[in-house]
Amino acid sequence: MTTLLTFRDSIKEFYSRYEYILTPILKFILSFIVFRSLNSRFGYWNMLDKKMLIVIVSVICAFLPIQVLSGLGGVIIALQSFKVSLDVGLLAVAVIIIFYCGYARFVPKTGIIVFLVPICYMLHLTYALPILLGFLVGPAAIVPAAFGFILYYYEDCLAELVKVFASATEDDEAVQGFQYVINALIDNKEMLLVIAVSALVIIITYFIYRLPVEHSWIISFIAGGFLNVVLYLAGNVLVLIDVDIISVISGSVIGIIIALFIQFCKGIVDYQRTEILQFEDDEYYYYVKAIPKLSVSGTNKNVKHINSKTVN
Repeated sequence: MTTLLTFRDSIKEFYSRYEYILTPILKFILSFIVFRSLNSRFGYWNMLDKKMLIVIVSVICAFLPIQVLSGLGGVIIALQSFKVSLDVGLLAVAVIIIFYCGYARFVPKTGIIVFLVPICYMLHLTYALPILLGFLVGPAAIVPAAFGFILYYYEDCLAELVKVFASATEDDEAVQGFQYVINALIDNKEMLLVIAVSALVIIITYFIYRLPVEHSWIISFIAGGFLNVVLYLAGNVLVLIDVDIISVISGSVIGIIIALFIQFCKGIVDYQRTEILQFEDDEYYYYVKAIPKLSVSGTNKNVKHINSKTVN
């Protein structure tokens, strides 16, 4: 344990020392992944998928607030949608405006979660995401996560719509793109199940994590993973949706492991050194429960060099 704590503290010290360099690099990597994944998933406007353009935009985003990345991601979605049809593009713009006016402008930093959901699908971490969002963000992550799941299935709807447009003949009735997309999303029971389960897992994980009991963080991760599996099993039986339970179980376990690692990096507490402190003023008594975090105190080593002199 001492070795792990020392390694963790050295990483933290290294990051704090070079934060002005590492933060833009990490933001550049995140921006590049987001833009690349959006363009590869949609892929209707090849000009937006040029690597040099993505690199330039990612470099710009590396030195700007994270909200800029979310805004540019919305622009890409709108442009790719307009490439399919005008009404679908207007639908995408309307949804983006609703999301911004109803949520993102109040909690701007959580907008990036929308674009992390499709990436988690690509990395097969979909079922791990609610556990992580539950203790890292809390209930504020429910709305952007829901829009992220809608975005993922929206991409699939556009792909099907493009096939419908390609197979339509002159004698067929004109297909209204926005109506096709809306009906496909509303009828998608799997998407609705994923949104509902994720919201419940986020809420339960958050509230257990915040409980004033020992090892609440471990309990919250395990409870979130267990609830994840149980709810998807119930969805299989009640809603008759074919969900790969093996993937749900493995994803939940991976989510618990990642959550434990992140919590270790954030700091774990030493319950054996818990102290109850009491204060008072003219009106109240205050009882404070203080639990120190596990840490390793660095040792300062002073090395003295003694130069021997030759005496003639």
